[in-house]
Amino acid sequence: MTELEFSADNVTPVVPITAMCIIADKNKAPRGFVPITKCQDDQSEADLWRDGFFTISRQVRYICTSTEIPDSNIRTPVQVITNLIIVRESDPIPHGYVAIDYTADSREKSLRKKYVCIRTEPRDRVVDAIGEIIILGKTKKVPRDYTSAGDIDSLLICYKVIPIPQTYGIQTSNSTSNLETQQTSGGLYPGLPNLSNSTPANLDVTGASGTSAFTMKNVGAPRVKAIDGIDFKVNPMFVKTDSNDGSSKLPDLSQFNHLEQNRIDDKYNYSFATEHAVLS
Repeated sequence: MTELEFSADNVTPVVPITAMCIIADKNKAPRGFVPITKCQDDQSEADLWRDGFFTISRQVRYICTSTEIPDSNIRTPVQVITNLIIVRESDPIPHGYVAIDYTADSREKSLRKKYVCIRTEPRDRVVDAIGEIIILGKTKKVPRDYTSAGDIDSLLICYKVIPIPQTYGIQTSNSTSNLETQQTSGGLYPGLPNLSNSTPANLDVTGASGTSAFTMKNVGAPRVKAIDGIDFKVNPMFVKTDSNDGSSKLPDLSQFNHLEQNRIDDKYNYSFATEHAVLS
């Protein structure tokens, strides 16, 4: 049996999926969401509920995905979906995942006996994310470049991981822009590393199917401190000279007694024993 491929019919997505939901009416998808109504292999109905066709009040369920970046006045990191699994209703939800337990349009139970669980990560912490979700109705073999999330009512749910474009979802603040301008023009701290060009170490995470899944970026990149960019100046009251004799108002340091290092340690030593006891 030849290996399944879908690249001939579908262009590889270039942006990651940012949100996902389940709906009970394919005509009532939330704004910015696109329902998956057909199976990829045989073009049958991608209904996750699958009531009998002769049922009087037949229910349906469809997965919806969105690649839009939510508009918000609050500067929060853009979230992308990095993993997708199907779990039984009786099993605990895996740590770090969120279960889609209700439909977005009718607030009904999303599925029977199973949950679709997703894991999201801030865009600036990952370089790969889910870019496409497909549903297979007849084929039980996972296509090349896809990973199986599990099955629902004999339908196989698969997803494809894509690299995130380097500039996608990265928010730049005015302070960062000003810092880069100072570095370019040889400002106060020309030696400070450029944050946008830092390349932290990568951590490879392999999915359950054995295929390479996601690469997490180290969050230990250099950060800009609040005091960066502030000039160090001596208080003017100390540097102002006397108008009569021109002498400085700086205090005479000779009045301070000189102490040896061992005497300083004896006089000002503090063990922080109480603080250590509280923290332990």
